[in-house]
Amino acid sequence: MRLLVVVSIFILMITSGGSVNAFDLEKLFMPGDVIEGHKKLEGECKQCHVRLRDTTQTRLCLDCHELIAEDIVSKRGFHGINKKAGGSECKVCHTEHKGRDAKIIWLDKDRFNHKLTDFVLRGKHLQTECVDCHEAEEKYREASTTCVSCHKDDDIHKDKLGEKCQNCHTPLTWSDKKFDHDKTDFKLKDSHSKVSCGSCHVDNKYKKTPKSCIACHAVKDVHQNRFGKRCADCHKTSEWNKTSFDHKRDTSYSLKGKHRLQICKACHVDRKAKRIDKKKKPRNCYSCHRLDDVHQQSNGKKCQKCHNVQSWRESNFDHDDKTRFPLRGAHQKVSCRACHLDDATDKDIDTACYGCHQPEDIHNKQQGKVCNDCHNETSWITKVRFDHDLSDFPLIGQHAATGCENCHLSSEFKSVESDCNSCHESHDVHKAALGDDCSECHNANGWMIWQFDHSNTDFDIRGAHEDLHCHQCHKPLRANHSTSQCIDCHRGDDIHNGGFGDNCVDCHKQDDFSTIDMRSMSSF
Repeated sequence: MRLLVVVSIFILMITSGGSVNAFDLEKLFMPGDVIEGHKKLEGECKQCHVRLRDTTQTRLCLDCHELIAEDIVSKRGFHGINKKAGGSECKVCHTEHKGRDAKIIWLDKDRFNHKLTDFVLRGKHLQTECVDCHEAEEKYREASTTCVSCHKDDDIHKDKLGEKCQNCHTPLTWSDKKFDHDKTDFKLKDSHSKVSCGSCHVDNKYKKTPKSCIACHAVKDVHQNRFGKRCADCHKTSEWNKTSFDHKRDTSYSLKGKHRLQICKACHVDRKAKRIDKKKKPRNCYSCHRLDDVHQQSNGKKCQKCHNVQSWRESNFDHDDKTRFPLRGAHQKVSCRACHLDDATDKDIDTACYGCHQPEDIHNKQQGKVCNDCHNETSWITKVRFDHDLSDFPLIGQHAATGCENCHLSSEFKSVESDCNSCHESHDVHKAALGDDCSECHNANGWMIWQFDHSNTDFDIRGAHEDLHCHQCHKPLRANHSTSQCIDCHRGDDIHNGGFGDNCVDCHKQDDFSTIDMRSMSSF
């Protein structure tokens, strides 16, 4: 059919004397309008096509798109790096003749692989939005790849170090620098390697930076230039506060124990000027520790008799040997001032327990002042030695297993009543009708284990009555029932409706209410 159309057109051209417009014929075969950008070429098919040949189209595309052709040859850019894009026919991705507004460049910004470009995204660049580098009116290939093109405003050096930001900075983070200071004439060692650039290079001035210690550390010179400017004679780059000055070697006073950890001005200080004093200082303890003397000179000025350089608070005073009160148990851990009050000036201390522990007497003097009758030095609140069986209320049965706090609601133990009803009033189902001496029926082994003998009442329980619970007759429980007549309980069982009177035992037996005594019925 297609051949027939071609032949017909050819015949038409011959018969018309060649007057048929070639442009109209080519447009007749055009499958659709080209995009707006190719509109000016729409009448010149030969710009993109060679008649009756399909293999030359890509070459014609690249004749127009010269930059892309250069990328493919030099293997740069998206089409040069992406072998699939550079090695395929253009029309595989860029299909034409779909109309003026057709989209022939398909780019998924969210899924685009930037590794197929001349600028691989790394570090913080991976989190950067496309529009931050690619301006709206420019082609993607036109975006600059130099650091300064984007980071000019971040350049705190103000162009003084040139535009090759990558010489010092990395894409991981702008503040992460890879500048090798060892390549300069001032190598960074120890603590210097941790100092920020701006600490030495003020206002980002990197040239002619002074290298002497005092140039940077003058503000830290607590000696106020009395020891000169050669800081390195005593100080090290590892740590400014640790010096190489040997107090044992360079002075007649060797530092031991906690003295080795003290800073110089703790001892070498001009109290008035509040600065380091180079003058010779006294070496006796009291000259430095008089402010720490809680004894207020009552024990003299020879601190070393009790204290040592390992710890000021740890003394070698032997309380067991030099006093009449040896320290045992918890007393060994108590600070001196806990007992030696009055700012430790009074040496006459009351050694009785109550002298110190009166504020802790939760018994309010009810148990007397001899605390060690119950308490011990190991712990004030554990292993209390109190024997309740020696009191007016020995603990037997369930009382022996009951916690103290169940009866003693406060620590004033003697205030607790010893009668049963004071604790068991809420358990008294008799509502005090049987008095408050619960022990007449109940015992300490178990509240429900009681010993009441009903045969001592005017109603001796026999037969079926023996299996009944008290509550079934005593409703509610009270001291004595209104009557012991059968009918009081069995009125609901009386099928005679009172026809034989109220004395059920005339016919019935206590063993079984349904059993009838026929001999008794003979009287009716």
